[in-house]
Amino acid sequence: MQKNAYRIKYPRRVALRRGLLTVGKLLINLLADVEIFNEARLPKKGPVILAGNHVAALEAVLMAVYSPGLVEFIGNGDIPFDPKYDFIVKAYGFIPINRGNLDINGLQMSLDVLEQNGILGIFPEGGIWEPNNMQAQIGAAWLSYKAQVPILPIGFGGVRDGLEQALRLRHPKLTINIGQLMPPVPHLDHALSLKDYLEETAADILNAINHLIPENENNQIQQRINEIYQLDIEIHAHRSQVDLPRDLKISHGAAYAHFLFNPTMMDVLIRNLNLPLKPLKMIYRQTNLAPILAAWRAILDYLEVNPGYFTYRFGMDEGLAVKKALQELMELGVWSQQSGYSLTITPIRRFRNANTDALVIEHGGCFPQSMGM
Repeated sequence: MQKNAYRIKYPRRVALRRGLLTVGKLLINLLADVEIFNEARLPKKGPVILAGNHVAALEAVLMAVYSPGLVEFIGNGDIPFDPKYDFIVKAYGFIPINRGNLDINGLQMSLDVLEQNGILGIFPEGGIWEPNNMQAQIGAAWLSYKAQVPILPIGFGGVRDGLEQALRLRHPKLTINIGQLMPPVPHLDHALSLKDYLEETAADILNAINHLIPENENNQIQQRINEIYQLDIEIHAHRSQVDLPRDLKISHGAAYAHFLFNPTMMDVLIRNLNLPLKPLKMIYRQTNLAPILAAWRAILDYLEVNPGYFTYRFGMDEGLAVKKALQELMELGVWSQQSGYSLTITPIRRFRNANTDALVIEHGGCFPQSMGM
């Protein structure tokens, strides 16, 4: 490909980025203790993919600041960034990817960076909504397979609440553990489908990253196995309980319960997109269903714009089930409102803690749940 045919030039914004990185490094060294293991493995140039764990925004900052070469990041293009640091992200720049939807332009821009011997930064978990309980996205594996470039796994430690601790002058300890360079994902030469092959490879990449994270931090994050979600619904007329109408049955309530147990996913919709969902976090205080119905409608309207929001995070089947659950709840809520009834909704999660093997039962999602009480 000719130089002028690239959709993105690498490196770009060199002076601005160098300035931002210099200031960032000074601030981090002033406000935190940073320890880097195997720093000599960090490349000065590519083509290479840097792949790290992701539980906060700080990993990207550390990857950029301590890399000897300029890192071009792949970032979420389907939702705005948190307003608290959106201006820094825009100043540095990144390759936006519309996650959950086929984004040919974003993928080609990423390949263009690698073809120009660039350094590409990516976080295979694809987000921070369920740390240690997320499947690897296939992006890093696909790019390595397509461009035939190696992957360098990196494990970051101390990043959870690290930025908040630093801003409070508590001098957190941050670690960066550089792994062994992984060779390019070889071309498919066996019976697996390409999708299965890339999913298998993506899991290997994420496993290599997780082995570089401090063991005590992995243990602190509750790893869940054998998860079961359910949504308990009660209809009340004054002090009497009313049976749920057969034609208004909630068949996909478990998927909605899963959503309610993900505060990060809810906060993104509220903080980044300004959707009026706060009533869902305070519905135990509601005396009418109108704010709840408006919140459910806002999510459904957003899914018309970004249909991949839930499917990207939960997988296709469960992601679609969340949308169906919202539609079912809307019908039930409208009927209850017109009938003068109130509702009580209780999401429940059961699982085993992988670290202790203890059975855990949680009620209420990420906030107390009941409405119209």
